[in-house]
Amino acid sequence: MGDAQEVHDLDDGDQGAISDSSDDEAGSTGVDAAEYEDDSIHTFEGHQDGVYAVAWCPTKKDLVATGGADDKAFLWRVGHDAFEETGGAFFQLDGHEDTVASLAFNHDGSLLASGGMDGVVKVWDTETGACLQTLDGPGDAVEWVAWHPRGDVVLAGTADFSAWMWEGRRGAWMATFSGHTAPVAAGAFTPDGRAVVTAGGEGDASLRVWDPRSGACTASVSGHPFHAAGVTCLALSPDGASALTGSEDGAAKVVSLGTGRVGATLVTDPARPGHEDQGERAGVEAVAWVPALPGAAASAALDGALVFWDLATATPRAICQHPAGITRLAVHPSEPLVFTACMDGAVRAWDARSGRCNACFRGHEAPVQDLAVSPDGKLVLAGAEDGAARVFSLEEGIARMVAEQGQRPEP
Repeated sequence: MGDAQEVHDLDDGDQGAISDSSDDEAGSTGVDAAEYEDDSIHTFEGHQDGVYAVAWCPTKKDLVATGGADDKAFLWRVGHDAFEETGGAFFQLDGHEDTVASLAFNHDGSLLASGGMDGVVKVWDTETGACLQTLDGPGDAVEWVAWHPRGDVVLAGTADFSAWMWEGRRGAWMATFSGHTAPVAAGAFTPDGRAVVTAGGEGDASLRVWDPRSGACTASVSGHPFHAAGVTCLALSPDGASALTGSEDGAAKVVSLGTGRVGATLVTDPARPGHEDQGERAGVEAVAWVPALPGAAASAALDGALVFWDLATATPRAICQHPAGITRLAVHPSEPLVFTACMDGAVRAWDARSGRCNACFRGHEAPVQDLAVSPDGKLVLAGAEDGAARVFSLEEGIARMVAEQGQRPEP
């Protein structure tokens, strides 16, 4: 089924897997301390390869999970208080035979689902680190995992062109959603849990809505005016009425889940900067709604552009250029702030109202691949190809930016 090891980091003479960065210099990176800039307040270095998935427990403000190319996942606690209480102890979650590419906590934080490139989903008890279930069935890599918003039902999209649904605690198979003609690149339950929405990647370029009780496809969107290339990312509106999708074609689309109608196509003017790469549109890697700013959404692409959109007019509110491609977005739970993960190794916090960068967090020495924000919005967790996961304080990041630039962010 998989094994969990509780590992204790109690040797004061060594740099352990978890470190309180307030006491660290250059860590174990080998970079000269005089040149090394690390803004993190907490660093986890238990992985032996790149970190590709991170998640933050929705009910426990200091519990996080990370997964990586070393075929392992870890459960650990964040912050100085947790470090003092546990002595740096963490759960090492073994059992996957390939990269752990996706992680998700269930609604009450009691369960963690891990999805592997080995085609397996595992369900873990977050209190003990025990593997409760190994969910077999998919014939290829698991692309993503997601939970029902109120129940212990887990959903996974796979590279075998299907999505799978199980009862997480018992491990009982519930449904297989078949119909895509390419890997199922993204998906989720609607906020009310009454429907499943999936999106097909390269070779499919469709959006499908499913009845989770019957497994039937109730709506399908493809062809003009939808995407001309594979869908890469998906976000559902807070009211569950619409889907926001991003694609390899460089566009984002807003689709009504009730009618299947494409309500807006979000592309920047070819005459101005945006999702453009050497004359061609760069693929959109991440999309997000901004609940604290009604009528606003965000898209990010490999050309380094974060675009905030006015959905009423389908025009950019602001274009925020990064020095390298963007891999992931995360949204603050209560403020109009969007965090970006960048291939230059930095994490940034942007004000969706003005497009201003409120904070820039450094410490990673390789592209950042995933982000998660704490339930109270005070901290952000980043996982990167350098094999480390780092936690950054939003308050400290804003203070640094104010000290450097002399301007305070908007209230």
